[in-house]
Order: sequence, then structure tokens, then C-alpha cells
Amino acid sequence: MSAAAAAIPIRTRSKEQGLTGRLTEMALVYQRILKKNPRNPEALVGMSLVALASRQPEAAVQMATSAVIAAPELVPAWVTLGQALKTAGRNDEAEDAYERAIRLEGTNALARVGLGELKVVTGRPAEALRDFELALKRQPAMVSAHLGLGSALAYMGKNAEALARYERALQLRPRLPEAEFAAGFVLARLGRQQEAEKRFRRALVERPDFAAAWMNLGSLLREQGREELAKAALQRAVELRPDLIAGWLNFAILERECRRPEEAEKHLRKAFALNVGQVETLVAWCQFRSAEQDPAGAWGWLRWALAYEPDNTEAVNMQGILLHNERRFAEAVEVFERAEALGSKPAASNRGNSLLDMGRMEEALRAHEAAVKRDPVSAGAAYNLALTQLRLGEWERGWPGYETRWHFREVHRCPRVFRQPRWRGEALEGRRVLLHAEQGLGDTIQFCRYATLVAARGGKVILQVQEPVERLLGSLPAVRAGLAETALLTGKAPDFDLECPLMSLPAVFGTTVETVPWPGAYLGADPQLVRERRMLFTSDGPRVGLAWAGNSRYKADRLRSMKLETLLPLLRTPGFSWISLQKGEAAEQLQGLPDDVFVWDGSSQERDLAETAALVATLDLVVTTDTCIAHLAGAMGKPVWILLPHLGDWRWMQERETTPWYPTARLLRQKTPGDWAGVVERAIGELGEFEGAETKPVNWLAEMEAEGSRLIPA
Repeated sequence: MSAAAAAIPIRTRSKEQGLTGRLTEMALVYQRILKKNPRNPEALVGMSLVALASRQPEAAVQMATSAVIAAPELVPAWVTLGQALKTAGRNDEAEDAYERAIRLEGTNALARVGLGELKVVTGRPAEALRDFELALKRQPAMVSAHLGLGSALAYMGKNAEALARYERALQLRPRLPEAEFAAGFVLARLGRQQEAEKRFRRALVERPDFAAAWMNLGSLLREQGREELAKAALQRAVELRPDLIAGWLNFAILERECRRPEEAEKHLRKAFALNVGQVETLVAWCQFRSAEQDPAGAWGWLRWALAYEPDNTEAVNMQGILLHNERRFAEAVEVFERAEALGSKPAASNRGNSLLDMGRMEEALRAHEAAVKRDPVSAGAAYNLALTQLRLGEWERGWPGYETRWHFREVHRCPRVFRQPRWRGEALEGRRVLLHAEQGLGDTIQFCRYATLVAARGGKVILQVQEPVERLLGSLPAVRAGLAETALLTGKAPDFDLECPLMSLPAVFGTTVETVPWPGAYLGADPQLVRERRMLFTSDGPRVGLAWAGNSRYKADRLRSMKLETLLPLLRTPGFSWISLQKGEAAEQLQGLPDDVFVWDGSSQERDLAETAALVATLDLVVTTDTCIAHLAGAMGKPVWILLPHLGDWRWMQERETTPWYPTARLLRQKTPGDWAGVVERAIGELGEFEGAETKPVNWLAEMEAEGSRLIPA
């Protein structure tokens, strides 16, 4: 290329775009020099740097190329050419330029840093370490070399070492925005989110137009459940850099999680338009279509991604997820193993979940342990390991790990934040403790029993729970004894000193399989309501309550719930009276029963579970899938048969027919995935041996008052 390239005009950015008029002044100086001598190598190098600062990489390449033609031995010209070629995405040529500079001057620190940065970008961080170290040997205070070495270490997963390098860069140049940003990046990886947020904000104070910092701040805020702030940050990122593909992808993830699919799709389209062949975008489309229950669309995008890059770790891991979703578990395990070999961190945990569904429990446990070892700060990996430990009865190890659910957005997208400290089991000495519900109604019923134990530690208990169970919990012994009060989850809690989620109480008390608190039935019903329900439904034989479907919004509901028609063989068993305890849309299935089957609609119009409890008190047996009705019957001490899928919820553990949570419960599990017919057939056989007798009216209030001293530990 001839020196005529110097005639190409350089467009400098305005102040609004983030550069001062100093850049324009520099360009004018170089242009005057080149007007006199178009082959002046120093001026050509200067113009190339101006072009790079103005985001004109091809113009920068032309200028630097002219410089090396004019002065083949000028090391800065080769370094600048390498930088320009790297910025233009011409990595092989850039590496050649840096190598030429190093051959001319082996100790040139700028060339070493440029080559090291190129190696990091092209996935060779281990090779890059030597280049940065050689640069620092030459210039120990070279900030860019410390930053580059930190980036190589971060790329290799050595986040603590990377942070030390970024901190050294900040010692040399305090509040350098690039260093603050990089420190925030690895702090987030280390799970130190509050510190990471501070670093991103410091970077933005120093450089308000730092689009990548806005993007990472937005992603961090999204992970913390601060969605409106996250949206504002991501919006700012893409305003500053409309060409920032990662910004649009992060924005799409936020909108998808906020259940705004139209907005998410709009952002994905913008990312796709910027680069139709970028695999990360294609995988994001796959994830989006999968979340929208469009498996065919998800597979289409994934095949496109794998065609571009067959060994992309995210794409291969996503392939395993799609296979798992289709219940092709053996194939999924093989694909996840391949993803692990390629370096995917979440693949081991995903493999563990597929092994669980195959019934290979010990292998699943080892897979989840490997996932946590590989990525110790991953809340998802730690949570999956904890669930597996709890499922296998390893509660001492499982309960502490279960606390990671608060950092796992699949469980808690927007966790509650309190100014009051968490109660962790210390003596309370009259302080008021807020025990708050966090998940389903069944969870609240299962763990409200711990209120008595909290009161025994000297606390005044406030049970803040969902509206459907608030009146029911008035029958709890601690409430009846005046040691606890109830409040609605949707309202403002009464004043309190400490807080603890209900589902964290087993960890606080170190509950094991052998020490599950069971003082006897701990929930009951108003005697007057019981009398009314008894008179409402006549019966000729044992009265059996039914529930077959849970909350349809629960992620795994399709596995735990069934259609009422599946129970028809059971309902045709002679000698029993069937009373539905089903609520919600599923109760409408009662209208489609055949003429030879009759089931009373006992609960579809009830306003809360206190009324359901009154009906349950009149029953001889409850048969239900894994719903809040199972917990209600168990908490009331009623015989209850819980119909479970092949892989039930963790709380029912594995391969057990009883549960320490509810001694009157029996667990009837599928022998193979999806085999509800087999479960129903077994229930029919069990009914043949069931010796139920019509339940006598129960004065729950009197019994609880009489047994209060026994139910409330001293």
C-alpha cells in the first residue's frame, strides 16, 4: 500500500461522544506534517492512533501500514499496526505485526502487551501470561500489562489472582475506570456482589459513557432482583453502544425473566441484526424459544449455532438441556459430559439432574459435587447439590446448602430484603421474630410447626403467611397459646427485631431425619365449621377426599399433577364416598365425569384452607397428589396417601413409603416415569384393605388447649 493513504480524512468524535477537541487538534498537527511529507512515519503512526480513538479501524490499518512501508525498522509502527489490525478483527495479521515488532526489539513492552491481549481474545490465556510477565519485567509499573495479566488470569478462572492484578493497576493509577470495571467483573464471579456493584459504579463516575460497565451493572442488578434499576442500566448501555451485542442479549434476558416476551424478542432481533453468525446470539434465541414452550423453534436456533461452532460450550450445554426437557435423559447425560469436557461449568450440575431423573442417585450426587467443586460461587450448582443431599437423607449437609436458594433466580427472582438481621438460632430473650412464608402454601403448612420451637427459645413469633393459610394457622398450638401471632404476607408486618424464612428453620435447628419435630397433629379446624361440613355431604361408607392437581404455575407441575380421568378406576371402587378437595381450574374437571362415577364437589368454592380443614376433619382418608392438601391432611394427623411421580420433590426423599414429616402419610410412587396408571392400581389394592370408619366430630380447639403443655416444648 502506498503512502497515499495519508490523504484519507479522519473523522473525530465530538465532546458528546466522549472525546474532547484535543483529538481534533492532534489530527490537524499530523495532517500538516503529512502535507509536507506524506511518508513521515511518526505522523502516520499518530494518525493511525487518532483513527483508532475515533473507532475507524480500517483507516487506522491503512495509516499504520503506510508507516511500516515508510520505516520498516520502526517498532512503534509495527505495534500500532498490530493494534489496528486487532481492532479490525484481523487477528492473524495482527499477531504477525506484533511478532515483527518483537523480532526488532524483543524487550518492547507495548508489543508484548499487545500480543498478550491478542492471545487472550483468541482463547490462549495461558500463552498470554508469558507476554505480560515479560512486559512487566521490562516495565514493572506498566498499568496495561497488569490489566492484561489480570484478564488472562480471569479468563483461566483464577479470579482471586486476577483481582490482585487489578488492584495493583489501581494502586499505580487510582480510580482508573478500566481497572475498576475489571475488578468488579471478577468480584461478581467471586460472589462478592456488593463490592462488584461499587466497582462498576466507581468506573461510571470516572467514565459515564462506559457502556460495558453499564451493561455489567445491569446484569448484576438483575441477578439481585432489582429489575427496574437493571433495566435502566441496560437501557443506558445500549443507548451508548447500539452495536453492543452483549448489551442487547442481557437486556433480552431481563425482559424474558420479567415475562415481557415481546420486548425480549425485540432486543434479540437487534442483536441478531448486528451479527447473524454470532453463536451467543443464536444460543440466546434458543433459550428464548425454549422458555416460550416452542421446542421446535429452540432446536432450529440451536442447530444453526452448532453449525457455526460445533464445540461452543454454551451451545453444547443447551443441546443437553433440550434433550433433558424432552426426557431423553441418557442422551442428555452424554451431551452434558461432552460440554464438561469442552469447559462448560453448569454442564456437570445439569448432568446430575438428568441422572436423578434416571434414578441413578449416587451418580447424580457425585455430578453435583463435581459441579460445586468446578464453580464454587455458582448458586445454581450449590442449590442442586443441596436438593440432592436432602433427597438422599443427608440433611446435615443439605440444609446449609439449601440457603443458596436466595441467590438462585430460578427459585427467588426478587428476594425480600430486610433491615433487621437474620435469626440464626441464638437465645431470643423476648425479641420479636418474623417467620415469613417464601414459596407455596404446602411449604408454609409443613414448616409452620417450627413456630413452637422458636417460641421455646424465648421469642415472640410473628407468622407472616399467604392469605389462604392465615386463618388456618390460628389453630397452631403456639398461636392458640399466645406465643405467636399471624399476619398477611401481602400486608405490612408488625414491628419485629429479627427475621427468618420458614424454610430456613430446619437448618437453624439442625433437623435430621430422626429429629423432625412431630408433637402430634398441629393444625385443626373450627368445630362449628366441621359440623357444617359433616352435614353438607352424606356418605354410605368411608369418606375419602381427593385432590389431583397443584398450582399450574409451579415449574414441575406437569410431572406431579394428573387429570381427574386418570383416577376413574379408583373412583369406581365400591363402598366409598368420594369428596373433592380440589380448587382452581382443575376442579372444573368434575363436570366431565361419566354417569357411573359420582364425586362431591367439596372445595371449589371455599375461600381459604381453614374451610378445607373443616372438611378434611370429617374424612376417613385423603388421596392426593403432591399438593398443599397433602400437607394439610398430614398436619392434621389424617391418614393421607400421597401419589408421587417417579422423581418426586426432594422433601419426600427417595424410595420411601413413609415420611418423617407426617407419620400418618403413605407415599405411593410411580415405578417408571409417567406411570400414573400403576400408582392408581396400587391405590385400588390398598383400598381393599382399608378399614375406614366414619370420623367422629372433633373439638379441635378443646383438644389443643388440653394438649397445649405437651405440644409446646419447655
